[in-house]
Amino acid sequence: MENVSFRPVGERDFPTLTRWLAEPHVRRFYQRTPVTLADVAAEYGPAVRGEEPTLCHLALLGAAPFAYLQCYRNADYSEWAAVMGEVEGVSIDLYIGDPAFLHRGLGRAALCGYLRRVAFERYPGERRAGHEPTNIAALRCSEAAGYRRLRTFIEDGIEMVLLAVER
Repeated sequence: MENVSFRPVGERDFPTLTRWLAEPHVRRFYQRTPVTLADVAAEYGPAVRGEEPTLCHLALLGAAPFAYLQCYRNADYSEWAAVMGEVEGVSIDLYIGDPAFLHRGLGRAALCGYLRRVAFERYPGERRAGHEPTNIAALRCSEAAGYRRLRTFIEDGIEMVLLAVER
């Protein structure tokens, strides 16, 4: 679905992120505890301002933002790399925030487009990612984008699956 585009997140988007992070489908896997606008500003502000190496984007269908994506090299976050047991790779987080856009194939379209046009452009040598195995939608989306399962690892007491993509 080529009509999915991406733009960097700005501070003006924090109210939208706050609203999306309160959605039940997002809370299930991505944001388990409630957050305020101030929490979102504190969490995402450093990356949005370029003070951290994480890239933050909104996915848009036409002019309508519907999803949040972020990517970063595992090597840039040594604690995360140690948890995964993998220094190589780029981690990508994605959630469809607006529930009106669920179950329309947009997760896969956003992930495939983001990999090709943002993550792999910025980090051409990286190709690993991780997911919770109970997040079936995310796993199917990643597998449809070309990822394959490598092994499991534990993050905060939760089993995760490490995936890799061949390019």
